[in-house]
Amino acid sequence: MTDTAEGITLGLCLTALAPAGAEAALAEAARQGVRVVDLPTDSTLGLAAGADALDPSRVDRLRTLLTRHGLTVGCVSNSRDAQLVLGPHGPHTDPVLRGTADDKRRHGLAAAQGAVRLAAALGAPYARLMLGVPDLSRWLSWWGSDVAWQDNVEAWAAAARPLLALAADLGVRVLVEPHPKQVAYDSASARALLAAAPGVGLCVDPANLAAVGHDPVAAVTGWGEDLAAVHAKDLQVWRRPGEPRGAGWSRYGPGPAIRFRALGAGDLPWRSVVSALLDEDFRGVLYVEHEDALLPTAQGVARSLATLRDLVPAGTAQGRTW
Repeated sequence: MTDTAEGITLGLCLTALAPAGAEAALAEAARQGVRVVDLPTDSTLGLAAGADALDPSRVDRLRTLLTRHGLTVGCVSNSRDAQLVLGPHGPHTDPVLRGTADDKRRHGLAAAQGAVRLAAALGAPYARLMLGVPDLSRWLSWWGSDVAWQDNVEAWAAAARPLLALAADLGVRVLVEPHPKQVAYDSASARALLAAAPGVGLCVDPANLAAVGHDPVAAVTGWGEDLAAVHAKDLQVWRRPGEPRGAGWSRYGPGPAIRFRALGAGDLPWRSVVSALLDEDFRGVLYVEHEDALLPTAQGVARSLATLRDLVPAGTAQGRTW
């Protein structure tokens, strides 16, 4: 089965499949019936690397694998290495790279540039980059201080300037994903970032925003052409006394524990989210992002895709009959 729905295309983020290697990951994506993938270049995953763009033989190998499985790359991404552009630069990011703040910044910038170059080499229109955040404490206002979140926005725009210039030269659009660990973490901060960096687009993950209390339906509305891609996963929020039991629970800040699930196994109103995307005339890729710690990857991906295939139109709707 292929997903060629009018307007919305279904895709798959390959991060969860990375442990199997590139060949097996792409084969599984094809077996699941998708035709578009998000290709991560994080060094911690080993699936692909931005440096591949500088080696024609590696690019040819990736192209050959993609062609063999009938796949195209809709987005090349980097989340973990690129985080080091703005940080934090302490022990939080040592699992990616140990070293000084300057060492980490150089590593993050090189990884982000590599993702942009690989997107261009593979004909992908987007590079999704998570560049980190200089100071998370600016979430709060401090008495007597004029420090504000806008300082983080300006730091992001300055740090991203060479990346955006490179992307423009190569015909690639940079996307940011609002997330609690990023400068764009909600609707207001995302709008501030887009204003400071014209041309940047959004990849919205309703579950990440719902995890910190935002409306998942509102998260995908009102963006127009700035919304280029959407991630699809479900969410459970722990609302009972005591600590949760079971795998996959974490916290985004001081709120209740949360865990991500395959679509239909959590509490998010995905029927309403997809309806909102249709109302918004969204014509990008809706990527399944498997992060369910309770289901085997292939089963979780299949469940999420089945849910979306039930909700996304498979052709032109005939409209009202009366």
